[in-house]
Formats: sequence, structure tokens, C-alpha cells
Amino acid sequence: MPLMKGTYLVSWKIINEIMGLATLDDQFARKLLVEPLQAIQEHGFQLTDEEKKIFEHSQAQDIYELSQILLDRLPSY
Repeated sequence: MPLMKGTYLVSWKIINEIMGLATLDDQFARKLLVEPLQAIQEHGFQLTDEEKKIFEHSQAQDIYELSQILLDRLPSY
């Protein structure tokens, strides 16, 4: 079943919180790049299975690259 528009808005809010934390917390940022699912889970963020897969397979070298990957791969509405 596809997600409704409101669900995407909630997801983007959570992803913005994750990326905001990554810009403020170097340790979280490093873990997000190396062990993204563990980093996300440790901070209590709830993501869809699709979002988890995108984080898990991003292979980003830095937070800026991860941001671009998320913008490219996640639904934008």
C-alpha cells in the first residue's frame, strides 16, 4: 500500500531531524555514515522500511553526500 502525502511529510520531518542532529553531533554523523540503522535506532528515530534501505545502502562519504542521496531517492511530495 503506498504511503499517503501526510505520511511523506512526517517522514521528511524525521529525516530533517536526523540530518540536523548529524550536523550538530560529529559522533552521530560518523556513525550514521558507517552504521546508519544502528545510529538511527539508538536515537529512537522511526523510519519506513524503504527509508531504512536507502540509509543502509547509501555508501555516502560525508553528510553532504548523504543529504543529496536522500533528496534523490526519497519521495519528494
